[in-house]
Formats: sequence, structure tokens, C-alpha cells
Amino acid sequence: MKKYSLIFLFSLLFISYSEAKIMDSVGVTKISEKLHIQYMVSPGETIYGISTKYGTPVSDLLEINPELENGLKVGQVINIPYNPELKAKAPSDNSIIHKVQPGETLYGIAKKYNTSVNELMRLNNMQLKAGQDLVVGYKNKPQDYANTPSRPPSTIPKEKVRNDTALVKETKEVKEEVKEVKETKEVKEEVKEAKEVAKVPAEEPKELVVNTITPYPFDKDRKQILVIPFDPYLYFSDADAEIAAKSNIAMPKVRQMFRRRLNALLDVQGYEMIRLVGGKSKDSTSDLNKIYGSVTYGYQDMIYSEYNPNNTQYKASDNASKDDDKSWFEKKRDKMQGANTATATNYNTPKDHGKYFGVRIKDPEFFNYFKQKYDIDYYIFINQFEVKTNYENCLDRAALNYERTFTTHYSIFDANGKQIAGNKFKTNYNSNSNYIMTIVADNAPKIVERIMADVPPPNAK
Repeated sequence: MKKYSLIFLFSLLFISYSEAKIMDSVGVTKISEKLHIQYMVSPGETIYGISTKYGTPVSDLLEINPELENGLKVGQVINIPYNPELKAKAPSDNSIIHKVQPGETLYGIAKKYNTSVNELMRLNNMQLKAGQDLVVGYKNKPQDYANTPSRPPSTIPKEKVRNDTALVKETKEVKEEVKEVKETKEVKEEVKEAKEVAKVPAEEPKELVVNTITPYPFDKDRKQILVIPFDPYLYFSDADAEIAAKSNIAMPKVRQMFRRRLNALLDVQGYEMIRLVGGKSKDSTSDLNKIYGSVTYGYQDMIYSEYNPNNTQYKASDNASKDDDKSWFEKKRDKMQGANTATATNYNTPKDHGKYFGVRIKDPEFFNYFKQKYDIDYYIFINQFEVKTNYENCLDRAALNYERTFTTHYSIFDANGKQIAGNKFKTNYNSNSNYIMTIVADNAPKIVERIMADVPPPNAK
């Protein structure tokens, strides 16, 4: 009986998604007892765009679809965790519609209609494709939105942004009441939940916003630090096959463990830490992808923090080289590691360029956006993370006791975009353990302690 019920369930789900063709899905499937949308990749799409579109972190997509390590291909079908809260946005009679032409960009369209790229992304929740109908505004703005005072981002003082928290609090209370009403409707069957995604939703009440940015409920009595974990594609390791096999996990999970643990342990005393991986913000995934799309990377000279008393020691231990190979990153950025191979030799680690692998902010509105939304005082970027095994200096080959080195590249910026630190350092590890939990527990605390030593104290001016 259970078998026939399952067949009936999937029949209904496939019919539902076929008829609605919601967000380009071609079907649904179950993986580890969880519903996943089967999504077909269209020309011009990126994994970051799909991640934002479905509210699923890139690291999760890579774990579920290990073939994405080799690149995103047009026509490829990938599995995406089903999110019952995700709803397709559709134009209403009140919407102003623009049909996208080949070669157009969000920036160009935003300029044409005197709006912002952020607003276009908020209204449409989708990637830009030729031929699609794009909502660019409304003929008659809702009363609450129309009466919101308009202020240039760069002229809003910190004190005023903090005072606006009361406005956000009132808005959240209204939204909670709406949410409670919605939650009174009983949704008992998994099929019904999946069907709800395919329906065109009624237009929901709009938040009271300041320049389309709703401030995060930060602690107004503390300073804030935004933690930006390394881009999943800027992780390099020659040990993942061994670690994954011994830990009985998929190879992409090794990278995810390092990434999530470093992110979680970065906790500078006296600050409120804002995290976009495992944090409280509902916009975590889209904001993290916004960051990755707003920066560029390259080898740079070290910048030593004036707040770290051990900098003399660190400088003396650096073996800085003038060797620089800018083409290395361009090649590596587009070529992803092969996660389906079982041998460690297919994983490469970058050669030592002497300089550290730093980040540059290319979006002029980057700091304004995150200042308004999260009241950020400092930004900690982990730019690149490398795991390298020294097989030549094997301490005990029979016991698989190797010497490993973890190389961390990081940057720290203040609220105004001034870089106060940029460096790399190596953490040596001699052990015969290939269990990921042991390796992370032994090394992650030492790594984050080194990074946090460069952060100014909370009372610094």
C-alpha cells in the first residue's frame, strides 16, 4: 500500500510542476527523504544566480550535485532542495512591465526606469533572460511605500539608522500577525505543500523600507562585524579523498565542514557578529551571493594590522616573493575541482606566490548597502583556504601519519572601505587522523584566533 501511495504522490507532484512550470522546474524527486526540485539550466545562468533564485547556499548545491564541481552546463538538470516558503513572483495589473531585450543588463534597465538593481531583483526574484517580462515598478504605489521618506544612502547618519530599528520592529510585529493568520491553515500533506509553490500568490503587504533596504535588527549598543566565508570555489585541497573516505562522507562535505566551522568560530569579543552562513538574516543567501558578485580577487602585498602586537613576529616569518602569476586565478576560477574522482592527485593546491590572495571591492555601493542594512563596522573576508599534504616528509606511511599545512588568506576592511589588514599564514598539522571532525577541531580554533588578532578592539577609534 505504501508503494502505491508513493507512486500516487510523485504522479501528483510531476503533474503539478509540469502544468505550472514553476521557476523552470522540470519535475521533482526525493533525495534522502526530502523533496527536491529538478531544474534545467538555461543559457547565461550562473550557480550564484540559481542559488539566489531558490534561496539555497552554493555549498549546498555543490554537495547535492557534485557534478557542478566541473562547471555549469546549458541543459543540465540539477537537484535543488524544495523550499515550501519560496513562491514565484508574477506581474499584477498594477505592475509596470519591461520585456527584456538581448544584451540588456539589470543596471541598464534600472537606470532607464529610475530604480535600482536591488529593487529589480527584489521585485522579480529571478535571473535576467532575453524575452522575459520584468516587473520594473508599479503604476500606483502602495500607500505605505509611497509615503516612505526618500533619503540618499550616503547621507543617512549612523544614529538615524539605529533609530529606524523601532520602525522595523513595528513592521515585524505586523508581519508576525499576518504570519500567525497564515499558519492557522492546516497543511498536512506533502503534496499540498508542493502544489502551493506552483500557485500565483496574492500580493503580500509590503514592508516599510528605507530606499528598499530593511535594516537588520542589530544590537545598537555594540559594534558589528560581518563575516564573509571563502567562496566555495576558492578552496583547494589534495587530501579530501582520504579525509572523505575515512570520515564516510561525500568529498564536497569536507570543504563545507572547514567553511562552516571557520565561519562559526570567528567571534571577536565585544562585537556583534553578523553571519551570512548559519546566521539569522532571512536574506543571508542573496546577500552572500551579492558579496561574491561585488568583489574580485588577486595577489597583493601584505597589509599588517597596527592593532596586532605580534606583527613583528609575523613579518619576520614571511618569505615574501616578488613572483606573481595573475593568470593562475583566471584559470582556476573557471575550472572547478573534480569531486567525482577518488584519488587525491586530482586535487591541486596553488603554488606559493609569496604575496597573499586578496580581495578588492568593485561595487561602489557595497559599503553603503551593508552599512544601512547591518550597520557594519568591520568586514572579515576569508578569501581562500588551502589544504596541502607533504607526502615526501611522511612521518609514518604505514599509519598514514602525514604532515599537512593549512594556508588561510584573509582581508579586513573598516566601515568606510579602508583595508586595515590583509595577509596569509600557514598552520602546520602532524597527525595520523583523517577524520574530518578531529582535523577541524584541532585546527580551526588556531586559524580564527590568528585572524581575530588583527581586528581593532571595540573601543578603538
